[in-house]
Amino acid sequence: MDVIDLAIIESHQIKVMFYPQAWKDSQNFVLDWQIVDFPPDPRNLIPNSSGVYAFVVEPNLFSLVPANGLFYIGKATNLYQRIGAYISELGKDFERSTRPHIWKMLNRWNGHFKYYYSTTDNVEQAEQFEEEMLKALRPPFNKQYDAVTSQVMRAF
Repeated sequence: MDVIDLAIIESHQIKVMFYPQAWKDSQNFVLDWQIVDFPPDPRNLIPNSSGVYAFVVEPNLFSLVPANGLFYIGKATNLYQRIGAYISELGKDFERSTRPHIWKMLNRWNGHFKYYYSTTDNVEQAEQFEEEMLKALRPPFNKQYDAVTSQVMRAF
């Protein structure tokens, strides 16, 4: 293995946080998740509804479901329109991306994502679900957390 191989391997390293206190402190909403490959084909599988969504890397190796990884959580006023923003990042030149961490996530693990989504009754409910999910799960590609969490994360 040479230096280039090591650099490529290193570029795929992700820091993940498992924080039981956050799990305990969070409200556990029961959501009706729908799961599609990313990018969805056809795109119209995704509804024109508000909701929450998650990107999960699924290598599908050895029938080991726990090997999957939650990478990102978001909310949307319109899930159909929102997924279009993510699809547009695929294959785009890095320099043209306005969200480099999302570009990295989508292009580095392209072909191994599942897009989980759950519709909500309204945008406010989607915002509430997203906030609770971020507090509890802290996915590595989300950059915004509550003030206390952000302060602690920057300390290390």
